[in-house]
Amino acid sequence: MSNTLHLDSLIAPGEPAVRVMPSYHTTGERHDHDFYELVYVTEGFCLHDTGSSVTLLMEGDIFILKPWMSHKYSGNRVTRIYNCVFGLDAVKDSLEELRQMPGLDRLFSPDPDVGTPRLRLTLSERKSFLRLITWMHEECEAHPPLWRIRLKSLLNCLLVEYARAYQAHVGSETENGAYSAYVALALSYIDAHYGDCGLTVHGIAGQVGVSGDYLSRQFRRVVGIAAQEYLRRYRFARSMELLQAGAPVGEVAGQVGFRSLCHFSREFKREMGITPSQYKTQSD
Repeated sequence: MSNTLHLDSLIAPGEPAVRVMPSYHTTGERHDHDFYELVYVTEGFCLHDTGSSVTLLMEGDIFILKPWMSHKYSGNRVTRIYNCVFGLDAVKDSLEELRQMPGLDRLFSPDPDVGTPRLRLTLSERKSFLRLITWMHEECEAHPPLWRIRLKSLLNCLLVEYARAYQAHVGSETENGAYSAYVALALSYIDAHYGDCGLTVHGIAGQVGVSGDYLSRQFRRVVGIAAQEYLRRYRFARSMELLQAGAPVGEVAGQVGFRSLCHFSREFKREMGITPSQYKTQSD
C-alpha cells in the first residue's frame, strides 16, 4: 500500500511547479507521487526499493523518478539528500528539446516501464550538481526578485547536467570516460560475489584485468570512496534487504560474506546503531 503525495501540497498557488527540499531519510513508508522527483544523495547510504529492484544509494548518486512510481527508503543510518520535485508545467517551454536528450528521452517517455538509471557522479560532477541544486533551494527559500524565472531556468540547467552525465556514464565506456570500464566491471563483480568471505580488492582487480593499486585509484576517482569501503557498505545494504525479507540472522551473515555471526552482529551494530536482530524485528 502506497501513500500518494501531490505536487499542489508542496507548492503554494501561483508559484512555479518546482521546489527543492533537503531531506533526511532513514526507513520510511512506501509512497508514490504525481510529480517528477530528482534525488541527489549528499551523505550516508541506504537502500532504495522500487518494488521491481532494490539498489544501494550512496553519496554522489543521482536519479529521477517518474510520477506514480512506488518506492521507499530503508536504513537506520541517516541519509542526506536533496529532492527536486517538479511538474511538466515547469519545463513546458523546453520539453520538446529536453525529450531529444539521451537519458531524458527515457524520463519523459509515456511508457511507464521505461525509467532512468541511477548515476554515480564523479567528484567534479558532484560540485556542479551541488552548486545548482543548492542555488535552487536558496531561490525557493528566499524568494528574491524574479526568483520564479530563475528557478525554472535552473531546473532546465539541472536536467541538462543530468543528461550530460547520463551520456558520459552510460553512453561511453572509454578509458577517459567518466565511468571507467574497469570500475564498471568491478561493480558488477562485487554484485555477483559479495557473499564470498575471501573477496578482496586485489582479487577483484585480478578478475577485471588490472592491478589492485590501479583499480583502487580508478574506483576512488569514479565512485568517490575506496573499493573496500564500497564492498563493506554493499554487504550491509544487502544484509538489510535479506533481513527485511525475513531471513534468519545467522544465514544472512554467511550470505553477505562474514565468517562469523559474532563479527557480523558487531559490525552491523557499529554501522547501523542497532543489532541485526533488532533491525529484523523493526522490519517485521
